Amino acid sequence: MHYAVVFTLLLVFVFGLGLLARRISVPYPILFVLGGLVIGFIPHLPQLRLDPNFVFFIFLPPLLYIQAFNTSWRDFSREYGPILLLAIGLVIVTTITVAYAAYLVIPAFPLAAGFVLGAIISPPDAIAASAIAQRLGLPRRIVTILEGESLVNDATSLVIFKIALVAAITPGLSLFGGVWWPGQALYIAGGGVAVGLAVGWVINWIRARLIGDGVQIILTISLLTPFVSYLAGEVTNVSSVLAVVTTGLYLGRSSPEVITPTIRLQAQAFWEIIIYILNGMVFVLIGLQLPGILHGMNEHWWPRPFLYAVLINVVCIGVRLFWVFPGAYLPRLLIKAIRRREPKPDWRQVFIIGWSGMRGVVSLAAALALNGLPDFPRGHLVQFLSFSVILVSLVFQGLTLPTLIRTLGIADDGSAAQEEIEARHQISRAVLEKIDEIRREEKFPASAIDRVEQIYRDRDLSLQDELADQLGWSDSRHHLLSLRRLHRSMVATERRTLLVLRRDEIIGDDVLHKIEHELDLEEARLKF
Repeated sequence: MHYAVVFTLLLVFVFGLGLLARRISVPYPILFVLGGLVIGFIPHLPQLRLDPNFVFFIFLPPLLYIQAFNTSWRDFSREYGPILLLAIGLVIVTTITVAYAAYLVIPAFPLAAGFVLGAIISPPDAIAASAIAQRLGLPRRIVTILEGESLVNDATSLVIFKIALVAAITPGLSLFGGVWWPGQALYIAGGGVAVGLAVGWVINWIRARLIGDGVQIILTISLLTPFVSYLAGEVTNVSSVLAVVTTGLYLGRSSPEVITPTIRLQAQAFWEIIIYILNGMVFVLIGLQLPGILHGMNEHWWPRPFLYAVLINVVCIGVRLFWVFPGAYLPRLLIKAIRRREPKPDWRQVFIIGWSGMRGVVSLAAALALNGLPDFPRGHLVQFLSFSVILVSLVFQGLTLPTLIRTLGIADDGSAAQEEIEARHQISRAVLEKIDEIRREEKFPASAIDRVEQIYRDRDLSLQDELADQLGWSDSRHHLLSLRRLHRSMVATERRTLLVLRRDEIIGDDVLHKIEHELDLEEARLKF
């Protein structure tokens, strides 16, 4: 019964806070964390203590998988240099800097514990970065770099975390005395990629042979995929995070050639609701953890923990800002090929990347993993400092990010919209060529061919206007948009008639749902 109450309350919180986030136009991760923080201090509510293994296995795989699935491999591969500098280089530098800052400032704080703290708070969160960056209309390259970084950096931080954790709880074992093996790190990372590719290939092979067995089977396989990939990584002792990310990238690339339109439409709706609920629960649970962390603090020398938290947050923000500028400009100075291939980075965009280091679920789960380690030194303080970084990065940096973007004059560069117009134009041209071919074959009535051809010619003329950036109301565009409005009006009439037929019991609900689904698809198509 206790779990039923907790689960129901979480859904209520996600519903209420999500609705409020939309009404006040605040990115939902920020409001969910703040809401969970406030709710956590309400007396007599059930206390939620997260099992880190539960977080790592239930929440992380599907969230990482769908993020990778929807990532453009073309854009990801183009920006691999900046992504790796952030996802590997910055994680290592942040870990080392935080470790020595904590070791030198906090009394009796072991260096190994500092490396654990640094590994916990070094990776920005994939979910938070995507939710906030996409909502703000940032240039495509910034979004690609932020999302790509947050997909890969978890693997780097977790490798360091495991190694530092062993050194911290093993008496007489030095962090630099044989624990850190570059070969081991390469095996973990390379093995994760190999496992992810293998799982992706197998899943793709299975889906291609079961595609005719119904949407339920394919959706079940889709939901199962991230967990299989994660478990395969765990069993082989490689990076489960990289395995999931690689599987998502592979299947995202290959799915359009395998999945049917009907399955794709239902899968999109299926994953949207799952990801929204999981995201909401994760960020609410982050906020709910603070009361338990404070209760576990057995060091009564406030306000020193607060001052230490300020120091660690300043270090995290400062290191990222100091790293991104050399990372953006030095490769251009040193490598001629980069200067030829890429334009000079805008310092404003570089600054926004530096300010966008929001932490989230991976940092929380890693911090909570210390609960089961009584031999770990200063564990509650490490958890408190970790939570402070999550809270400050999500709330302070997340809330100030829109103001910074407006102040610096950064906006969407329109490249994605331009590519969409170009793609639609090329598709229309290909269809018109096919119509000419069909006309020569004389397999269809000329009247039918003429009707289809006119639709595509009107659409193509409108797209040509947009490609030429003629935003005025040309005759072709006015005709096409008027046709869409008229068509939507007809669909609305069909829908009203259908409901009247159901109300008068002329048709049953099964017929209603079938025709309603067709009308929904038709109306969705008219939006484009």
